Amino acid sequence: MGTNDMSRRAFLGFGAAAAVTAGAAGLAGCAPAAPAQKDAATAEPTTAGDGTPSFLTAPAVPTDVQDTKECDVLVIGLGLSGCCAARAAAEGGAKVIGIEKQAQIGVIGMAGDFGIYGSKVQSDLGMELADKAEVVHQLMKDMTFRPNERMLNYWYDHSGEDFDWLIEASDCEVLPTSATPASGEKECVIRPKCYPVLEGYDRSSELFPYFNGTVTTEPSVGWCMESCQQIAEGKGAELMFGMFAEQLIKDDKGAVTGAYVRDSKGVYTQINASKGVVLCCGDISGNPDMLYYYVPWVEGIAPFYPNVDVEGNVANTGDGHRMGMWAGGHMELGPLAPMTHHMGGALGVDAFLQLNVRGERFMNEDIPGQNIQDQLSRQPEARSFQIIDAKWPEQLACQGTGHGFVNYFVPEDEADQWPAVVGKDASASFTGYTTEQMFLDAITYQADTIEDLAKQMGLPKDAVVASVERYNELAHQGSDDDFGKRADRLFPLETPPFYACEFGDAGMLVCMGGLECDLDLHVVDDDKNPIPGLYVAGNTMGGRYAVEYPVTEAGISLATAMTFGRLAGVNAAAGL
Repeated sequence: MGTNDMSRRAFLGFGAAAAVTAGAAGLAGCAPAAPAQKDAATAEPTTAGDGTPSFLTAPAVPTDVQDTKECDVLVIGLGLSGCCAARAAAEGGAKVIGIEKQAQIGVIGMAGDFGIYGSKVQSDLGMELADKAEVVHQLMKDMTFRPNERMLNYWYDHSGEDFDWLIEASDCEVLPTSATPASGEKECVIRPKCYPVLEGYDRSSELFPYFNGTVTTEPSVGWCMESCQQIAEGKGAELMFGMFAEQLIKDDKGAVTGAYVRDSKGVYTQINASKGVVLCCGDISGNPDMLYYYVPWVEGIAPFYPNVDVEGNVANTGDGHRMGMWAGGHMELGPLAPMTHHMGGALGVDAFLQLNVRGERFMNEDIPGQNIQDQLSRQPEARSFQIIDAKWPEQLACQGTGHGFVNYFVPEDEADQWPAVVGKDASASFTGYTTEQMFLDAITYQADTIEDLAKQMGLPKDAVVASVERYNELAHQGSDDDFGKRADRLFPLETPPFYACEFGDAGMLVCMGGLECDLDLHVVDDDKNPIPGLYVAGNTMGGRYAVEYPVTEAGISLATAMTFGRLAGVNAAAGL
């Protein structure tokens, strides 16, 4: 097979690029093309004369305000967390105004996984869920004990009931397994992810355990958000689109009482909120100055967020972070957690041998995609090659399971029995299932000898041969003395043909981290005191993630956006 002509440090790299073509999996098929962006990872931040980043300086208060609106609760940003906040506040009896700078609610076409616990959906499916201590402790370890553990406890305790609340007004079909095809009778579908649990899978023996409780909304999370919008509006909420919030309003006691907003024509409105403002404005990865300042280690990893506002600009530009800081809010102590998980190649992130561009092995390959990207970013050219031999179909069931892993081989003559997970539009790294043709279509190189494979990859032949010989030696002795990979995933590379998948950089979907808040979701100031009237949820809030985005719990991003969005709306309506 010929050389893949992809850019070496472009957008999503080989594995994650599969996400953009995984329309059948309901992950990216409906997402608009990513707008052209300034290179957020290499752009020098704009600073004032004293070196203060310009984004920390508040703009002048608008002097040409042409209209005033009154409400109890103002929700800024109508993505998942904002839709939940607006609905919850309206259900709490508050007069709600919600604004969004996009032309519609902020649906991401590739989003649908919810990492939840205690949902009736899970109970009805008979899913056995890990207990809170195991889950929360693992997440804290994944993120080096930097998040607020009480927030993770709240998510675990409430996410199931919040998910049931989210979908209660929707007529949806719940499927019993990950591979069950939808009947087509209902537009809204829920399926469990990586379920049933892979036979023989034992979380306790895994370096990174995977918790099999995630459910996926198909074709995306959009129908859940549309339901929230309809309920909120039915309760009297006024949701305004194509509106940009520019600055919060504070009274002489320091409480936030509203915001100045404008439309795309530059007409300003003052919205007064007697009970509070909820910031649900998304993350910072579309703002080069903020990204460079807070997360300089993502150099070369291209941000990918497909949604644009009504002026054609990328929508996740840290608006809520900046407005909150201008009002006295404290940006949480990092390191922030960019979502840069790699989805791998033809066989996802399975634990096959990986060689860097020097032909050297460089890691224990038995790790999830987020951690693969961490290692890959430190290799020459940020590239590697996953090496596989002809015995791969019988080796899949021995692999780890979870987000990005491939565990099931479907013979071509049985493919028509698995329409939900295999076929020309399916991606093995998203469904966990593959056929030989899907594998061959995704392979970068194929050869009958390791020497020829090395030549095709453009790697030094002697180094590749030596690395493969050493790997085979370790596999036969049943002990990975070099990197400690478990013996049952050490497969010698001896049976031609041999295959290679090139891994480039993953893309950054969002960057987790935001305004520090208390457990009632009030934004706090530098002294950790709550700012009256100012609440936060979703990717604008801090405390949920740090250092790493954890993929041991698939869908925790949407789940916490939902849970804390609802909580912020409830608390704001109550004036808590």
